[in-house]
Amino acid sequence: MAKRPEVLEHLGPYVQHGPIAAFCELSERVWSSYNELAGRIHIGQNSREYLITRMLYIAEVTSTAIRLNATWALTHAAMSLLRDRYEETIRFSWLIRNPDPEEFAKYQRAMVAKINSIVRNLDAETIRRFEEEMGPTPAWAMETLSKQDRAFLDEWNVLDLKSMATKRDAFPPLADTLLAKERLATSYEAIYRQFSSVSHYDRYSIELLGLQKTPDGSLMLAAQPHWPALLVLKTALFDIIHCFEAAQVCHKKDAAEIFNSFFTEWYWICKRFTG
Repeated sequence: MAKRPEVLEHLGPYVQHGPIAAFCELSERVWSSYNELAGRIHIGQNSREYLITRMLYIAEVTSTAIRLNATWALTHAAMSLLRDRYEETIRFSWLIRNPDPEEFAKYQRAMVAKINSIVRNLDAETIRRFEEEMGPTPAWAMETLSKQDRAFLDEWNVLDLKSMATKRDAFPPLADTLLAKERLATSYEAIYRQFSSVSHYDRYSIELLGLQKTPDGSLMLAAQPHWPALLVLKTALFDIIHCFEAAQVCHKKDAAEIFNSFFTEWYWICKRFTG
């Protein structure tokens, strides 16, 4: 069994609240189960399996960061990260469940477009410093692409996230369980659109902050106190979906019942604390 990440010893005081403790502990068990099922990676760095490992690592890091921020009432940071966590879950699910292999090819090509776009817009001094550390810049990274080449390399970004989530939800479920049939598009407005305001630092995001009364009757500047529990609630759901699909599809494990039991537990925690 994998050792418990030391960072989880530093969750904040809000973890003492019942629903927050329950959802944080559930996410931890979900990731522990996934990592046991996935096992160790012993193959080349250019393999699909190594790519999947890195994608799930980033997802787990994001989940952990949300739990840390939420339990310390660093609520705006947790909101912004939950937006990321939602997008990670949608894009991963779209890629691994999509029957069209061209979608994965688009995902791969987009890396070339991104590097080219970044490098061509760097100033000469920054490029020089990079080259001192990493060697000569590849010619393709500096090349001015034609309109057709740019469109071909950037096809991954044509489909907007809401459409991707809706199309993902229409795919046949991976198993005959409630978890496998759980939809993601229904969270788009509440998670992605709302918390994009936090990421973009727009006027609405400021309105999410205000004077809140503390137990001793004094006032402090904070988000409303219900938010931390809601943030870890949604994080746990995305963790369950993401880990199930990775284990089932990428690692070829019979994971449907394992993660559906987590989903059932998540549902009853929600019922217990929110009615």
